[in-house]
Amino acid sequence: MCARSPGMATTLPKTSEEPLAKWVRSMRTDSVPVTPRMIVMALEMAIDAGIEERAFTASWSWFQGFKRRFKPTLRARTRIGQDTQGDGDKVLATFAARVAQVVRDNNIDVVYNADQTAVNYEYLPTKTLNAKGEHTIWVKCSGKTKDRATAMVMADSTGKKYPLFVVMKTKASKVKAVVQENLTQRHGFDKTVWKEVEPLQEKFGCRIYGNPTAWWNSGISVDFLRFHFAARPDRQDKKVLLLWDDFSAHFTEEVTACAAELNVLLEKIPPRFTWACQPADVAWIRPMKAHLRQMWIDSIRRQVLRHKSQTETFQLQAPKRPTLLRWITGAWSGLADSIILNGFAKCKIGAEVEVVSEPSEEVMSSDMLSDLVARCAIEDTIDPLDDLDINSDDE
Repeated sequence: MCARSPGMATTLPKTSEEPLAKWVRSMRTDSVPVTPRMIVMALEMAIDAGIEERAFTASWSWFQGFKRRFKPTLRARTRIGQDTQGDGDKVLATFAARVAQVVRDNNIDVVYNADQTAVNYEYLPTKTLNAKGEHTIWVKCSGKTKDRATAMVMADSTGKKYPLFVVMKTKASKVKAVVQENLTQRHGFDKTVWKEVEPLQEKFGCRIYGNPTAWWNSGISVDFLRFHFAARPDRQDKKVLLLWDDFSAHFTEEVTACAAELNVLLEKIPPRFTWACQPADVAWIRPMKAHLRQMWIDSIRRQVLRHKSQTETFQLQAPKRPTLLRWITGAWSGLADSIILNGFAKCKIGAEVEVVSEPSEEVMSSDMLSDLVARCAIEDTIDPLDDLDINSDDE
């Protein structure tokens, strides 16, 4: 190892870095995503060769030097919105004032926000190392990049989080009577699958529904409202406010009738401006998805470690239903109360609280991975027009 003066990065000798570069190229040949964290994984594998784990930390400065020496580059997809931050600020001011008026007029003590988000069976990083100059970036998948679940999160202006509602894919019966029975008795699952799913609800403290698209619908919206608000002790004489985005299944006649029965006022988040006006989008979803991506990368890491002694082509395995549920519920329950409160504070909703710094995201920091793309999905290939080179000179 090459030691440098205090304040300078410690690096590895060329004889150690060359095999590492070869490993990166071999992983990219197999279309396995290679992030800085995966390089750390490779260094940990080198412990078997006698390199002490504490002797080298693979710092960001070392990583930049590694890129310069072996000429890979980070590639990322980008997404550009049409609305500016100024537009968002104006809409937020109007929305926050309206919410404040509703709270005053109805003597409301607690404001709730619920938001649904897609969860993919594969959480591939949005940046990966690849040979510089290549335009199409192939990303190895396990065949489930298009499979997903839907998670509905909800928390309130006191910082309290509530049990998740998760919708997963399941085949529908061709017999109409059986479909209705599944919907009314087993949350949309058939008898066989329900035997697996029902215990998972108790194990992970969530509610699990199934349909062929894994998407939210008005029937689940009604169940969601009844589950969370029907048992309120002050339901008859105390209103609560639920902020929900402008999705058709949230505001059907049956949903609004159920909300009125439960003394729940529904307020629509301004369309196109959930990124500015919805606490979940402003503060909760990003760290939650970062945790999910962390779980997926750790899964890749374990699979690579198991595969290293084999000769056949590497094949990623997607998580099974219990594993995915463990990831989702763990990501949600692990969010700090301060993050929940930050969402409301940034949206100027509820009691005034000081906006605090959110904990750093080890694997999803801005230096290491790009902003999450919509729904945290990544295609099997990245179109050259969507591709972005990020070089050391630009940082």
